[in-house]
Amino acid sequence: MKMEIIVHAKEFAVEREYIDSVVAKNLNERLDSYLKKYEKEEGEGRVELTLTRGKHDKFNGKLSLWLDGKTFRSDREDFQKFDDLIDHLFIHIKDQMDK
Repeated sequence: MKMEIIVHAKEFAVEREYIDSVVAKNLNERLDSYLKKYEKEEGEGRVELTLTRGKHDKFNGKLSLWLDGKTFRSDREDFQKFDDLIDHLFIHIKDQMDK
């Protein structure tokens, strides 16, 4: 399956490489078995992550995952660490895929 990964994080230029690694880790470890259910030779998927800085130095994020005509979405606000935010977004996507 070909997976397109799009990250919108203008405010995180310095952290971009780390953000990409956290996204890859979540896809390869946390969602791996769930993604296999949608694998097709010609299948395509897309992950879109948006990160912003909120009030009081907290972080907000939205994550969308499109697979084989299905869409999974999660959004969270007011996290103190952006890597925890990304992990929680993927956990909620995994919970949706598990249903």
